[in-house]
Amino acid sequence: MDEVRIGFIPLVDCAVIVAAHEMGFAGNHGLRLRLSREPSWAAIRDKVAFGVLDAAHMLAPMPIAMTLGLGGTPKVPMLAPLGLGRGGNAITVSTSLYRAMREADSHAMSGPPAHSARALAKVASKRQADGLPRLRLASVYPFSCHDYELRLWLAAGGLETDQVELLVIPPVRMVENLMSGMVDGFCVGEPWNVLAQAEGHGIVIATKDDVAPAAPEKVLGMTRAWAEAHADTACRLVSALTEAAAWAADHRPETASLLASPSFVGLPTELIEGVLDDAGHRVSGNLSGHFIPQGSALDGSQIDWLVEQMCRWNRILHDNAIAVNIRRVFLSLSSPGQIDSPDDD
Repeated sequence: MDEVRIGFIPLVDCAVIVAAHEMGFAGNHGLRLRLSREPSWAAIRDKVAFGVLDAAHMLAPMPIAMTLGLGGTPKVPMLAPLGLGRGGNAITVSTSLYRAMREADSHAMSGPPAHSARALAKVASKRQADGLPRLRLASVYPFSCHDYELRLWLAAGGLETDQVELLVIPPVRMVENLMSGMVDGFCVGEPWNVLAQAEGHGIVIATKDDVAPAAPEKVLGMTRAWAEAHADTACRLVSALTEAAAWAADHRPETASLLASPSFVGLPTELIEGVLDDAGHRVSGNLSGHFIPQGSALDGSQIDWLVEQMCRWNRILHDNAIAVNIRRVFLSLSSPGQIDSPDDD
C-alpha cells in the first residue's frame, strides 16, 4: 500500500479524512493514511510546504495564499482538488458582551443574526467614548473564510474593522481565550462554538449560513509538486475521500463517535453529533454552525466568492491573470493526466 501523510485540525470538518482512515475507504484504494493532528493552520501550511506532510485538511483560501506567496511566505504552487465540507462556522461572543449588546440594541439582537453586529457597533462606540480599549475579536487564520465572514458580519453592522482589534488564534485555543477575557468573541469552526456555549463562556449569535451561506469552507490541499510526482496516488486519495464523504453524510451518529476519539477532536459525542445535524442544533435558542460533509471539487461560484473576498479585504489585487491562476488551484482530479505544470508566474 502507498502511504500518505495527512494533517488535520481537530474540527468537525476533518470528518471526511477521519472516515476515510477509520472506515477503510483509503485501504480500498490501496492507501495507508498516516494522520497527523496539528495545533494550528500555520503548522499545516508549513508542514505541507516543506514536505513534512503530503496533503492536509485546509482552509479554502489557504492554497491560494500559498500559491501566490501571500502572508510573508514563499510561493508554493498548490492544488485543492476536493472540498471537504460546507458550513460548520459560527460567531460567538462572551456572555458579558452578549448582555451589553442586548442592552445597547435589543431590536438588532432579536432580528436576523447577520444584523446583530449593529448592536456590537453601539457597544464599540460607547467603549470608545468612555476611553476603553477596543473590543478584541479573533478568527483562525488571515486567509480563511472565518476571517472574511467575521469582516462581513462587522460590515453588515456598520462597523469598520479598525473599530475593533482583530486577532488570530488557533481553533483549539479559542474557548480558553474567551474564558480568560483575552478576546471578546470569535469566528471558528465547530465544535468550539457549541463548547463555549455549553460551558457558559459564550453565546453563538450568527452562523456561516447567516453571513455567507454559499461560501466554501475546507478543502484537501497538496503541493502541485507532490501531486505531479504522485499523480496516481493523488487521484486514488480523492476517490477515497469522495466515498468517505458520502458515508459520513449518511452516518452522522457513527461519524460523531469517530470524531469524539482523543486522537481526533476529543470532545463528547453528543456535542459533536449536534453540529452534524443538517437542520442545525439549538442550544438555549441559538443555532450552532452545522456542518455538511462534501466530496466534490469547488464550483466556479465558490471560487469566485473567494476571489471577491480576497480582493475586498485587500489580500489580492483585482487582476485577471491572478484570477486564472487561482482557478487552476482548484483543478478536480479524476485521472493522473489532468495534472499539468504550473504557470511560471
